[in-house]
Amino acid sequence: MANSEGGARAALLLLELGKVGSSGTTLMELAKALDQTKPTLLRTISSLIDHGFVEQVIRGRYRLGPSIYSLARAESAVILDVASWRPVIEDLAGTLGQTIYLTRRAGLDVVVIDMQVGSAPVQALTTGIGGRLPMGIGSGSLAILATLDPHDQEVLIAANAHRYSRWNFGADAVAEIVKKAMVAGYSNDAGLIIPETGGIGVPIREQGRYVASMSIVLSAPIQFFSQNNIPDVAKKIKKAIADNLNTYRSGRSLD
Repeated sequence: MANSEGGARAALLLLELGKVGSSGTTLMELAKALDQTKPTLLRTISSLIDHGFVEQVIRGRYRLGPSIYSLARAESAVILDVASWRPVIEDLAGTLGQTIYLTRRAGLDVVVIDMQVGSAPVQALTTGIGGRLPMGIGSGSLAILATLDPHDQEVLIAANAHRYSRWNFGADAVAEIVKKAMVAGYSNDAGLIIPETGGIGVPIREQGRYVASMSIVLSAPIQFFSQNNIPDVAKKIKKAIADNLNTYRSGRSLD
């Protein structure tokens, strides 16, 4: 249990440092943000400093270290995912005129790993690349949640339930949207979380898999949803996903 708690503490610490930028932050500010005692957090920081994941800007002030950069530069599944799906989100942004996000599950969260702004004069830019939301908030995570086994859905929603209050949302409301997404094959949170905006999320199901780890999301002002047929928009996104998966499979079969 101690090792598990230590690993979770280190992960949360790195995520928090990722928010503060190159100027860093103090031990006191970190302890307050993470609800940890300073001595406990200092031990974690010291270990991460030894491995280059954290560094001191000045005495008592910390930021992410160079090891983070080297990991980010290493070839990873995320980099390959972005390369594979970038043409798709570019085409969808051009066709639909709205901002398109590529999201990927990261444990209890979903992370934006790529995006393309559309051509419409008014866009709903709710986040950027690297933006992070708890699973259950945002149409991207809802679409992924809808592909999970019902038991796994319950466990994940329960684990994040305390975080939903920030958006004036509850676990029951999240579960209800997920049920609808399971039936429709896509999620739609238009006006539910942010009154002026909404999203349509479609899961990316890899070959032979029902459970998805990624989704493509259209984010738009609320007017878009009253002026367009949502199922038709979702159908276009589904087709773009299917076409890309078929192209990828065909390419592999020729290798």
